[in-house]
Amino acid sequence: MFLHDALTRGLVRYLTAELPSYQRRVPNDVDRLRAGLRPGDVVLVEGKSRISRMIMTLSQSSWSHAGMYIGDALLRWGGPHAEEALEAFGIEAAHLVLESDMAEGVRVKPVAWYADHNLRVCRPQGLSIGDLEEVVAEMLRHLGLRYDRRNIFDLGRYLTPVQLLPARWRRRPLYLGSSSSREVICSALIAKAFYRVGFPVQPLVHDAADPGPHAVIARHPSYIMPRDFDLSANFEVLKVNLAPPKKAGAWGRPLSEN
Repeated sequence: MFLHDALTRGLVRYLTAELPSYQRRVPNDVDRLRAGLRPGDVVLVEGKSRISRMIMTLSQSSWSHAGMYIGDALLRWGGPHAEEALEAFGIEAAHLVLESDMAEGVRVKPVAWYADHNLRVCRPQGLSIGDLEEVVAEMLRHLGLRYDRRNIFDLGRYLTPVQLLPARWRRRPLYLGSSSSREVICSALIAKAFYRVGFPVQPLVHDAADPGPHAVIARHPSYIMPRDFDLSANFEVLKVNLAPPKKAGAWGRPLSEN
């Protein structure tokens, strides 16, 4: 057990180490983010770590990570986590994103912490205020839980081209991730919270290879990826963090201030 735990910790350190080649392509305006975000918004992140690069490669997406903006909900929720956030972040604790980190588990970070990352904001459409409050409350109930490290290996198996896998591993997404474990990965945690109020991130899909009565496959929330929020018809992509553009002259060049 000791050797297994030591190997796991070493693997987590290796996977979560930041890569020096990261490039931020679009500057973020933190003040506009604070003003434009609403509780329940999903913040997609292009991560800087090795595991982020792996997830983006496997999922063929620019997004490796997802968090949910909860604003000041944790402060209103109260308890030890709220006190820790106030001590750690001060006034920034009124603008928090709840996420799941491989090393630290389910935690909160202020919006300003994401300023040096490439971001996208996805807003759920058509949810009542009561449903959004229940979604945020469900997220808060998971604070302190561990990241589902076993799920990462299952997810890699699910994303790997089927011809490269042994037949015994070729299981439907419906049955993958059916464990009763309380451990979570970032996008799955958010998907489960939305599913709780009957709001799917992705609809049912048809299995073209199966013409029979079981041709419809339910996307288990454990296998929702960050890119699924970006592609979902139930979420609107927002540009709340971009600074307003300068006035442009011919050929898109900024006009002179003189």
